[in-house]
Order: sequence, then structure tokens, then C-alpha cells
Amino acid sequence: MVDQSATIRALRRQSNAAIASLDANYVVSFMSDDIEVQVAGGAVLRGRSANLEAWETQMNEKGFGGYVRSPEIVHVAADGRTATERGNWVGRWRVGGRTREQQGRYTAEWRLGAMGWEIARETYTPT
Repeated sequence: MVDQSATIRALRRQSNAAIASLDANYVVSFMSDDIEVQVAGGAVLRGRSANLEAWETQMNEKGFGGYVRSPEIVHVAADGRTATERGNWVGRWRVGGRTREQQGRYTAEWRLGAMGWEIARETYTPT
């Protein structure tokens, strides 16, 4: 039997790698078409295209250093079709020769679709 929580953790590592490589299309490939992302201290981005636009804009910002999401808990529901991931995130920017960080907690809801696991909702809160 496949450990689905390990699969989701591996997908999160791949998603982090997509951010590090500044590949916005790869980042959103982990998302459902109807994804909703609550940005830390900001707007709710609805849909894959809105998220793609936001990632492209941010990745083109001078000094953008990426984000890393580190899951602490991945819980797969008994039906094996949905999962919840919780953990910490950190974002980095290089500004004026210094690194600036923003960090916080996140929750992600995953669902198992025809093409595999995809993120349906993410909520980021700053700390």
C-alpha cells in the first residue's frame, strides 16, 4: 500500500523546487483549476490563472528569493481522497544587500483527482 502522506510530502518538495527554479507554470501544476490561496496578510487568489499571474509577477521582482513550505503534519482522510497539510513557511527577498524574511504558518487542503494529488486550498498566515 502506498503511503499517501509521503506522496504529498514529496509533491511539496517538488513544489518548493519549482519556486526555487522560478518556474511559475510548474508551481501551479500542483494546483487544482479552482484553487483558492489566501495570501499572508493579503488577498484571496481564486483559480489557477490568477495564481499563475501572481507567481509570475512575484518571480520577476528584483531580489525575490523564493518560498519554502515545510510540512509538519500531513493527514490523509479515511476515504483516501482528501488530505490536510500543516506546517511553516518562509519567504526571502534580497533588498539593499540584505536578506529580508517573512514567515508564518500554512494549511493546505489536497484532493485526489484523476491526475493525482492536487492542492485545492492554501491559507498562509504571517507570524
